[in-house]
Amino acid sequence: MRKPVSQSMPESRFKNLFEQYYAPFCLYARRFINEGAVCEDIVSDVFAALWRKRDELELEPSTTIAYLKTSVRNNCLNYLKHQNHVYDYEELCKVAPPMYEMSPDSVYTLMELYEMLHASLNKLPENYRKVFTLYFFEGKTHAEIAQEMDLSVKSIDRYKQKVMEMLRAELKDYLPCLILLQMLCD
Repeated sequence: MRKPVSQSMPESRFKNLFEQYYAPFCLYARRFINEGAVCEDIVSDVFAALWRKRDELELEPSTTIAYLKTSVRNNCLNYLKHQNHVYDYEELCKVAPPMYEMSPDSVYTLMELYEMLHASLNKLPENYRKVFTLYFFEGKTHAEIAQEMDLSVKSIDRYKQKVMEMLRAELKDYLPCLILLQMLCD
């Protein structure tokens, strides 16, 4: 049995969809994003993608609206996720000195970084140091550490956050190196 040849969406149907649903989908996007221009761009991108895929998609008139709504929602969520990454990066740049501002004396070997880290860890209370070691060096989960130390998972999370705050404060001059160290630990 032959599969029927899919027909592309006629230009008139696409134009009608765009004219009828562009504004409502812009309002729908505003539920996620409070910037009108961004919402309009997202909805425009969704319609542009629909037009580009018109030969590939086999959308019935009854499912086209649901497809567009899902696409708008997903694109809004992707935009928000991207904005979080941008924000995190901007915050990091505020804290970390640019590499070109670092003096040649601030270049350390990996062993020196580990020695600085261990010296800082030795200043911490025993429970904090143990949580850090189990999590970052032994790769244990919060649940495993909680069970081993007979604490709650929330306590382990708080300990870990407190250790990271202490290390950031203690090793703030070495932030670019700490970022490298954290990437190596992950």
